[in-house]
Amino acid sequence: MLTERGAELSPVRAGFSVPKKKFRKSVQRHRITRLMREAWRLNKHSLYNIIPADKQLHIFIICTDNTEPTYESVTATIIKGVEQLKKQYE
Repeated sequence: MLTERGAELSPVRAGFSVPKKKFRKSVQRHRITRLMREAWRLNKHSLYNIIPADKQLHIFIICTDNTEPTYESVTATIIKGVEQLKKQYE
């Protein structure tokens, strides 16, 4: 979803969620959320150049896997998602 943005806001805003139904322990949910945030932080900049200066993209990333993912799998998934968004907005 693209919305208007002010000068102080970033071009992309992201949210992260890990469902309690799939990961009952909060330690697991928080670890997966941290992994997703770190993978996003390292790979978001390639998407920033595509978003118009007066618009802002809002995305929400949800972990739907039943097993606890590794950092490598989370990073690969985030990169794949960023590439799909780049194709859509180019």
